[in-house]
Amino acid sequence: MGVAQSNEHGASSPEELSSMLAERFATKCFTPLELTHFKDNFFSRALEQGGLRYWNEKVLSDFLGIPDGIYTSSQKQPLDAGPVIFRMVSYLGAFPFQNTLAPSVLTFEAMVKVVVLLTERYGKALKRGHKDRIKLLFGSLADVGRKIPAESSRECTTEDSEASAEHSHALGFSIDAPANDEYDEDEDDDLALAALESLDAIEVFKHDHRVDKTVYETRISIDTFRRLLMLLLVIAPLKPLESLRVYTFGLDVQRMESLKKEADSIIAAFSPEESDGGISYKAFARTISLSLPYLFDPLTALFEHMLFSKNLNLSRRRHKEQATETEQEESEENEEPPSPPAALTLPGSFESSILNPTLTSHLSFFLPSTSPDINILRSSVKLHPVFSTSAHGSSLTSFSHHVLTWQTATLLLLQGSPADSTSEELITLGAYIPQTWKTSISTSSSSSKTSDLLPCLFQLSPKHILLPGNPSPSAKKPNTPTAYFSTNTGIAVGCRIPAPSRTQQNYPTPHGAGSLIIDSNIETAEFHAEPVGHDGVFLPAANTSPEDPSTKIKLDLYTLEIWGIVPDPESSSFSADPSLSPVEIQRAKWEFEAREAERRRNINLKAGAGDSAKESARWLLETAGIIGDEARYSGGRG
Repeated sequence: MGVAQSNEHGASSPEELSSMLAERFATKCFTPLELTHFKDNFFSRALEQGGLRYWNEKVLSDFLGIPDGIYTSSQKQPLDAGPVIFRMVSYLGAFPFQNTLAPSVLTFEAMVKVVVLLTERYGKALKRGHKDRIKLLFGSLADVGRKIPAESSRECTTEDSEASAEHSHALGFSIDAPANDEYDEDEDDDLALAALESLDAIEVFKHDHRVDKTVYETRISIDTFRRLLMLLLVIAPLKPLESLRVYTFGLDVQRMESLKKEADSIIAAFSPEESDGGISYKAFARTISLSLPYLFDPLTALFEHMLFSKNLNLSRRRHKEQATETEQEESEENEEPPSPPAALTLPGSFESSILNPTLTSHLSFFLPSTSPDINILRSSVKLHPVFSTSAHGSSLTSFSHHVLTWQTATLLLLQGSPADSTSEELITLGAYIPQTWKTSISTSSSSSKTSDLLPCLFQLSPKHILLPGNPSPSAKKPNTPTAYFSTNTGIAVGCRIPAPSRTQQNYPTPHGAGSLIIDSNIETAEFHAEPVGHDGVFLPAANTSPEDPSTKIKLDLYTLEIWGIVPDPESSSFSADPSLSPVEIQRAKWEFEAREAERRRNINLKAGAGDSAKESARWLLETAGIIGDEARYSGGRG
């Protein structure tokens, strides 16, 4: 009997249609080899109850390698993201019948849908997917006002498993109850409808969602979201076949505190309302779309693990045949700590006092690589040291020497504390600048192939704020460059640059929705963020309205760093000489300038000048970063 006939006679149930959808996903979204690995991973670990093969939370967490916590000599520091991941998976496994089937027992069919949705493979089977994935993710996390799944404990008894398998289809989520607010009624479940169009099951779906307008009055609790964010921050660099242990091994109290602090900075971007119990759907959808577009990317690599089975790895299999089970267990117990993951930064003239693994993960949640489709950690992009006040001093001449010769995109980072305040709160700001720096307001085009990407201005702590680049051509005016530099006025990002004057010194002024001004001594900085303004380099941040107050922060600078973005350290596609990489070309330019400075020094410091005069002149040149070991080796030979 065909699906259409079944529908006409009312024989097709949501359970049957859900199973059919899983079968379609499996055949369209996985290769035959991937599906073979998937089946081996699932069934080799599946529990069985009354003929039903399924995974519980412990099996899921153990397979993915999610630790429940770390232990120190005095206390346990919980990561405790396993229950959150299990809740998400139980909700997504019921797709597209969350009203009727959620929370789902994690059968093979349910896990197929979970992996397809979390690894974004639905494009091969669904017409409209990316937009509504955010709705599904919110639904899977919302836990305020929602019933608690019967089978959510790691220590699941047999009776609990039986109860879960028997009643999971009847237990629903209050998140799917009818609700009325400011959303338009034509905001349908496009993702779910597209999933069922080819199955001729639209009427069954509409019956299941007869009162559901996908308008969410529930909330994601702050505690739930913090636990997930801490896990995402840890595994952000994870590659599809890489062990999670590479990133979870050795988490200590200090790192856990750093993770919690960074997670709280991100949570603040969602404007959570404690009185309402957490993060609303509106704030979640808008912030993810506009401010943290790559936040859930780590889950893609995590669930790609389902598509590779170690049991089917032939080299491992041969090794297994040569060893007894006891020997293997002893080998695992005595296993050496995993090698540290590859760093995003390249070696150079300084090591960052700002960047650390946690902050780098935060950057990857919104910073693109050479394409807007992929974040900076999921590509071959590297960061090359260009300038640091800690290593090169606070001279704008040194800044000019190092930064203005860099020919690809740059990342500006700075840290400081509020000026004229007793607060010691550390504030971290930055800007992604895809064009080369300019010392004039000319609009000469950049040679960098990353110049097609839009810039952004951001605050990382104590609250995540992202001011995206303005794509409007009207924003690209000669007197409003993305980044501007002058030895007289300092550094300006997203500002209006005044016309030169012979009678007075004019300074850059804030313009549009966001700007950053650093004084000529690199001692103070001013960060401006406006809730309105669409005529500047940057647009207003997400979750702002015209009624919101302006943000103006003046900082006493501790550190300023400029990092050059190298699309591929081994590639020569960004250089005129095909035999040289961008780093080698940059190093050659720096060394040429150093030789020229040395030549000028030898001309000026002629024989006959007093030793004190020579030393004084040399000190000035070294302070400016023009001569000396730092200038000579600042290209990366370290």
